[in-house]
Amino acid sequence: MIQNPAYQQMVLDTFCTALEDASPAVRAKAAEALGKIGDVAIAPILVKTLKDTSPEVRRSAIQALGQLNDKASIPHLLAAGQDSDNFVRQSVAEALGKIGDKAAIEALLKLVEDANYDVRKSAADALGKIGSEAAIPALLKLVEDANYDVRKSAIDALGKIGSEAAIPALLKLLEDPDAEIRQVSAIALGKLGNEDIIPVLIRLLEDSNAHVRESAVDALGSVAQYPVA
Repeated sequence: MIQNPAYQQMVLDTFCTALEDASPAVRAKAAEALGKIGDVAIAPILVKTLKDTSPEVRRSAIQALGQLNDKASIPHLLAAGQDSDNFVRQSVAEALGKIGDKAAIEALLKLVEDANYDVRKSAADALGKIGSEAAIPALLKLVEDANYDVRKSAIDALGKIGSEAAIPALLKLLEDPDAEIRQVSAIALGKLGNEDIIPVLIRLLEDSNAHVRESAVDALGSVAQYPVA
């Protein structure tokens, strides 16, 4: 970290000048560098950059805002969630997940319905990080998504949120033909900590896939944990 205030200002001014460079790559790198400084006072500069003509620059600005963890920038990120570029919308979901504020849930619930699977996956990941039960219905729909990675992210998010409302869907997924889906479902069930699922997890030790059996043991270990007196 630069200790000399004069040098700090010199570097900041240089980055701001670079945001006006003719090259999108330079502007994007400047936005990225501003995020690394870690000062939320820089956020307004990055918010202006969200209107850059280059998707690459807009993505960098969004990622930088997520890095700054500035809740005041959430309304601007919500607006960016309607960007025409898939990668920009994906970056919005990721940034909102990093900031982790419940004010982002409404926008993320729209992004889980995005036509692009990377956006849906990132939105599911973000909802899992925020941990609100308001996301449960949307995530339950995503566990049936056509995209494999989206399904896994939705299952993982359900486990992180920890709502027992997810148990019926997760139990059904233990019968999925894909071993990895069964595996992540077992892990998610273990995170819920409901002892009523113990018989199901024990039966899962008869699964034909060793990774699934391993996850069943791991999930049982999670359920069996109890507070030390």
